[in-house]
Amino acid sequence: MAEQAASGMSRRGFMRAAGVSLLGAAAATGAFGLTGCAGEAKAAGVTVENKGGCGDFSESIYTDVFPVKTRNVPVLDVESGIVRQGPVAFEMRDIPASEITRTEETDVLVCGCGLTGSVAALAASDDGKTKVLCIEKMTKGRGMFEGMGVVGGKKMEEGDNIVDKAEMMDRMRHAAYYRVPIDPIKLWADRSGEAADWLQDKFDEGEGQIDTYFKKGNPSAHNFEVPQTEIAFKSPQWSEQTVKNAGGAGIYIVADLANTFSKRSNADLRYSTSAVQLIREDDGRVTGAICKDADGYFRVNASKGVILATGGFDSNPAMLKAWCRAEDIAACASWCPNEGTTGDGQLMGLAVGGQMDPLPAAIMNFDFGSPDSFYSSNLGITALVSAGIMINEQGRRFASEGLPFQARSNAITAQRHYGTDTWRVASTTQLGANAATILEKLEPFKEKGWAFEASSLDELAGYMNVPADTLKAEVARFNTFVDNKKDEDFNRPMEKATKIEGEKYYAIKHQSSILATVSGLVVDYNCNVLDYDNEPIEGLFAAGGASGGFFSGNYPRHIFGPSVGRCVTFGYVAGQTAAQGVK
Repeated sequence: MAEQAASGMSRRGFMRAAGVSLLGAAAATGAFGLTGCAGEAKAAGVTVENKGGCGDFSESIYTDVFPVKTRNVPVLDVESGIVRQGPVAFEMRDIPASEITRTEETDVLVCGCGLTGSVAALAASDDGKTKVLCIEKMTKGRGMFEGMGVVGGKKMEEGDNIVDKAEMMDRMRHAAYYRVPIDPIKLWADRSGEAADWLQDKFDEGEGQIDTYFKKGNPSAHNFEVPQTEIAFKSPQWSEQTVKNAGGAGIYIVADLANTFSKRSNADLRYSTSAVQLIREDDGRVTGAICKDADGYFRVNASKGVILATGGFDSNPAMLKAWCRAEDIAACASWCPNEGTTGDGQLMGLAVGGQMDPLPAAIMNFDFGSPDSFYSSNLGITALVSAGIMINEQGRRFASEGLPFQARSNAITAQRHYGTDTWRVASTTQLGANAATILEKLEPFKEKGWAFEASSLDELAGYMNVPADTLKAEVARFNTFVDNKKDEDFNRPMEKATKIEGEKYYAIKHQSSILATVSGLVVDYNCNVLDYDNEPIEGLFAAGGASGGFFSGNYPRHIFGPSVGRCVTFGYVAGQTAAQGVK
């Protein structure tokens, strides 16, 4: 046992697949250059420092870590447009006993305290007896999200919205082109309503005065059928800016759940504390993890299991480059201010034989990206951006502006240079009654060179560096579509469309953006992580963005809230099943 504590996992667990043996040789030569480091997380204008330990790796680890033989598929070698680098906590090395300062005991260890982790920790500790240790490598848990997609539950009933479960499962599988296993989507459909009811109970237990309610969404065009699955959040404590800022309320929801958990007698919540590797015994069971805090490495023995709730890897540019399509990351802005999502859970799970979703990974992508971030609604220019037409660097319109977010984003990245120079073009006509306010809000973007105002399309084309004749022809053609109420090129619904004409013309940089990655470790109906023989790894659970088997290739933004619905449902189920000793 002492030898296993020193290594962080048994020899069988560490070397159980041929592919992982490559890592041993790399570690012996010092290829990974493992060091301690610090990172930052920014939310609501506040900068906080992470004091937890982390590993600094060469990029090869993200291809070598798989516990099965892999092969390379040639793709264009492009750098990630995402430059936000968070602190990577995972370490793939034998940690000697001399570095481990202590050993602690708990029943359930939850790695991560964002939305998924706080839900899992609460669910695991609900019985008042199960001892739960929840660790978060950053100084606070965070999350950027809005509604929660569910099937059933009290709030759906109150809203007189009955979701057909069989139809909803088919919608989700259809969105993944059926490249998903059976259990994860079935688990969400079966238990998300129950999880939503439970979550409201936790809000009632908390101090944030948070209520959930059914929110009806607008139908989409282009044959994207939109089932009504969204449970939204509100609180009298939230400011108008918080409500308007897309995803902004998530920070307060996570804080409320974590606060509720921290007050329980059987709860232990620690920040600036990271899990660096899992411990898997010779019998195949995961029994704990090697962790790190300001005092150094320590071992945690978790008698009932470990839950990975570490999110995705959108704050890890090298991992994005290794696991995502080139076009999905090359010229994308970043919406989310979180820096803790660096793929630690996926890497820790792979290192002990867990199964990862097939690559390339699915991302939650949007348009409305500025060169640096995202044109969220609280910035005040959304009406102008959304009303304009989409123009590429050739001066051509290239997609329907009525597509769902992720479809427009995909269309942008399909343009030259992955949409680096795509635009929304609008005019005085699109400003509407709030023209003065919108133009005032537009000024900072003009100063940055992200937006231009012109008296003619010829002048505007010069600012955009596109052929003027092409731009004028595209605008004229679009205006005929408005007259005829038919988009002959991209089938945009034209009922509310207005012509691009007037005293002034506007161009706003309009790129793709990424909120999160949504691929992870494949799990079964109990949220147990599966190995590559599709057998559950006893004692190891994954939930939320660290889990997989739910999305494939793309995030279905035309369906309301499936990511947050998965986070809450799987966190709830993982916490319950771990506490109950379900294998």
